[in-house]
Amino acid sequence: MNTSRRSRRCLLVFALALPAAGAAADSDPVPVLRWPDVAAAVDRHPLLLEAAARERGAAGAVSTAGAIPNPVFGVAAGVGRPRDGGAARGERGSSIELPLEFLATRGSRVAAARAAQEGAHQDARAVRAQVVRELRRTFVAAVHDQAVVEAGEELAGQAAQLAALVRRRAERGEGRPTEVPRVEIELERLRSSVEGARAAADARRRRLSTWLAAPVGRVEADLAAPLPLPPLAELEERVLASSPVVQAARARLQAAAEEVSAERWERLPRLSLGAARVEELDRTASTVTATVTLPLWNWNQGRIRQAEAAEAGERARLDATSRELTAGLSDAWSGCAAGQASTRRFREEILPRAEGSVRTLGRAFELGETGLLDVIDARRVLVDTRREYLDLLLDMQNACGDLAALAGLELP
Repeated sequence: MNTSRRSRRCLLVFALALPAAGAAADSDPVPVLRWPDVAAAVDRHPLLLEAAARERGAAGAVSTAGAIPNPVFGVAAGVGRPRDGGAARGERGSSIELPLEFLATRGSRVAAARAAQEGAHQDARAVRAQVVRELRRTFVAAVHDQAVVEAGEELAGQAAQLAALVRRRAERGEGRPTEVPRVEIELERLRSSVEGARAAADARRRRLSTWLAAPVGRVEADLAAPLPLPPLAELEERVLASSPVVQAARARLQAAAEEVSAERWERLPRLSLGAARVEELDRTASTVTATVTLPLWNWNQGRIRQAEAAEAGERARLDATSRELTAGLSDAWSGCAAGQASTRRFREEILPRAEGSVRTLGRAFELGETGLLDVIDARRVLVDTRREYLDLLLDMQNACGDLAALAGLELP
């Protein structure tokens, strides 16, 4: 009997504990994604893995360029019979040939391959910066859309309170009945705007989740956090010396110059050394041979001109890359600096005025000192002001992210 009573008590405690456990599970916080979490996933990005594979391929090309040609072995065997009808006997021969034509061009070919490998390495660095830039843009856009939804929900809640107040006043006969549909229409417009922003935020999170190969719940970042800006002249000088896109262009130019040198060395005579041993019916012979290919009809002029044109193209490409980098750096620096100034002015001057106007008119409407249209107009101004502020934050973060990608700066 005591055992049965104890069992019922245990079952009762267990049954009471189940809802509490379920409530605790439901109240688990949604995982928050921050920028360091996104940056840690950059190395797994497919484009970066592709760039790393190209870099490994370029390293293999260096080994290929430095490889020494293999010697060529030859063996011959047969049966010989004297013309006078004597007994037949086996004949054997062997030979070896060592090509030496690689000696003239090997140094230039290896140097060109090493320069190409360095170019692939710098291209991988540039791809990494571009991947970080694109992920940063997607991340801050997700934060922006989430902030738009939260601001809209807050304003919709305030608008719902205003609508309830207008309905109560109309029921008591203290307000005009026409004010009720007007405030309800304004509330529905705001709710519709919030739903559209929520759909955009969900789509942005799905896009971010696709590139990170992991589910994305809530994203969190301080969009107003400034990026420290060094002087533009100092930044340009440092970036032009260390930028991976410029270094990759210089490496390609060096590789093209080495290819020109290699093609010019190809005009030298080509030499091959060989040795042979022959055992015939009436003799045994050992010989050493040397083969020289003389450039009488073909002086490799076509391939030299082709390599020189490629070198000129890479030189022009380096110049264009440097100019484009300088222009992009200037644009990004200006956009980042202007964006930080604009967002600071909105945050410290414009936004507090719009919020203060809504509070003042709301209180005045409760006291019957102002009309509903003034309150609705003030709320519309506040909605537009907050949305414009969030859009300015997004533009500022994008410009600063572009600057960080170009200059190799650390993002907050």
